[in-house]
Amino acid sequence: MPGADRLTHEPQPTPPSVRRFGALGYPEFRLLWFGLAISNTGSWMATLAQGWLVVELAPRPALAPLYLGIIGFVRSVPVVLLSGVAGAIADRVDRRRLLVFSQLTLGLSALTLAILAQTHVVQIWQVVVLAGISAVGLTFDAPTRQSLVPLLVGPGELMNAIGLNSAAFNGPGIIGPAIGGILVSTVGVADTFYLNALSYAAVLAALALMTPKPPLPMPERQGIWHEVMAGLRYVREQPAILTLLSLALLVSIVARPYIQLLPAFVKATIAGGPGELGVLMAASGAGALAGSIATAFIGNRRHRGSVSILSAAFAGVFLFAFSRTHTVVLGIITLIALAFFVMLFMGMTNTLLQYHTALAMRGRVMALYTMIFLGFMPFGAWLLGTTATFTSLPLTLSVAGILVAFAAVVVSRIPGPRDLA
Repeated sequence: MPGADRLTHEPQPTPPSVRRFGALGYPEFRLLWFGLAISNTGSWMATLAQGWLVVELAPRPALAPLYLGIIGFVRSVPVVLLSGVAGAIADRVDRRRLLVFSQLTLGLSALTLAILAQTHVVQIWQVVVLAGISAVGLTFDAPTRQSLVPLLVGPGELMNAIGLNSAAFNGPGIIGPAIGGILVSTVGVADTFYLNALSYAAVLAALALMTPKPPLPMPERQGIWHEVMAGLRYVREQPAILTLLSLALLVSIVARPYIQLLPAFVKATIAGGPGELGVLMAASGAGALAGSIATAFIGNRRHRGSVSILSAAFAGVFLFAFSRTHTVVLGIITLIALAFFVMLFMGMTNTLLQYHTALAMRGRVMALYTMIFLGFMPFGAWLLGTTATFTSLPLTLSVAGILVAFAAVVVSRIPGPRDLA
């Protein structure tokens, strides 16, 4: 599937600095990138704080994976139900304005949780409700933001921009949890949530300085439901992409939820506290950042489909290895490798979707990608957390790792996805 004709768009004029700084040479992409880096640092801090808050609020330690899983399930519902609509809307309206809506939703949810924690009235059901509200914001945010990237950079810098976007998420994944662990141990979860709410102002400021990003002109717009179904038919008619998305679905359900279940794993298996949790989450962030950098360096080289599938296989192997650890040191080593291959798989999948999807359909296709990685990952957290309640978390993660590795081997024998370039 040739991709050059699918990337036709009109980004900002190419500045001379692009030769030196790649995608960061485009002023609007640079604005958004720095805003996201700041906001994501706050989000990672809040992720640690929320996970530890749930563990502390659980009536018994053995129920902590279940409650973490329930929150994950609630976060998955809006993504699964609304992703198709969100993608269709992203293709119909000014993407910049839609991002303002999503960022305000996320920021206000974080502020509400901070107030509840500060006043010492927070309960698990409130955390669950706010998680669902923030998931609505994420449902509209992710496909809009990802489909906006080709409008901010030139075709030659698209791969670099995707890698940088991943780095803006995973780089903060190193320092955010480390800072969050220190803050939770010293000043408490409330102040951590306040800082997260404040961090969304960075993205809102970047969006305010950008020019409008209206949709492509269309001779006739049909109803949203018709456009949602057209997006599904488009994916169905691309067998290689459909197979790759199916593998992504499995990875999202049984592999990526390890990060949501990490607070329970740290407390029950490693016998650690917020400090150890921060260190292990930072290790995961370091591996994910390395995976993002690897994605950017791979660029437009051939065999990206094979790299994606191989990354999924190694992610399964290292998930199994992590499930067998009982010390912080071994946890750090295995989490770095696990996060690296998960992020490399995500980056390659993201790039292949962007490259082989027509611009008019990109919002809808990226909405499916969002539904898989943001909707089914929390569902997987609920599934694995519930299973771990009746068995054990290490055993549950071990089986999950085996499933992912086996599925990747099966997909590697299918010519279509492995031949994507």
